[in-house]
Amino acid sequence: MLKKFVNKLNNFQACTSEEIQALEHYITPIRSLRKSEDLIRVDDSPNEVSILLEGWATRYKVTDNGKYQALGFLIPGDACDIHITLVDKMDHSICAVIPSQVTSIPKHRIQELYESHPRLSRALFWSMLVDEATLRQWLVNIGGRQADQRMAHLFCELLIRSRAAGLTDDHSFMLPITQQQVGEAMGITPVHTNRVISKLRSEGLVSWENRSVTIHDWERMKVFSDFDANYLHLDKASPSLAKEL
Repeated sequence: MLKKFVNKLNNFQACTSEEIQALEHYITPIRSLRKSEDLIRVDDSPNEVSILLEGWATRYKVTDNGKYQALGFLIPGDACDIHITLVDKMDHSICAVIPSQVTSIPKHRIQELYESHPRLSRALFWSMLVDEATLRQWLVNIGGRQADQRMAHLFCELLIRSRAAGLTDDHSFMLPITQQQVGEAMGITPVHTNRVISKLRSEGLVSWENRSVTIHDWERMKVFSDFDANYLHLDKASPSLAKEL
């Protein structure tokens, strides 16, 4: 059940069969989420760490005047904020953007894993580090790059994260959300988003059809978007993935 999550952790250090069994021993039954259903809301007191098995989700906040801002996309294999074992209340919300499935590990069981499996503890903290680094990169992306570079950078990130979780093994990845949702996350209006996608397509960099994005010229895409995968900290990536970084 946790194959995609374990695939992700293996990019930091290979999980042993004992460590995988320990994780699977503590997981709760699968929970299904409807499109637009919140997994957890701001100010909720978290009792468990959720792991996305299928679907897509987003971290988000809503300002006092009702403005929505996405803070990051969660794909299968992602843990929904391991740091909640250390906090009493959530400072943001997590919502399924398409029908999704999650499992969870109770908060006190995570603490037990930290104490009984130090290698696994390091891998979980690595996952948390990557989440924080990704948020920092999103801030740079929105504040420091042109709209077409932002979109291209996001596509590069999602491809590498999908490869790391074992969701794809080439230069295509699933993107099961709308152009408007992607544009909102990047701070781009719907009209401008359409123009940006058209530009990337006309320049032979990407295509986006049937919920699938394909990057046609990976090296040129990395240069164009100023993409450097160091912030994803894929220290033990497979040889096939490592050569793409």
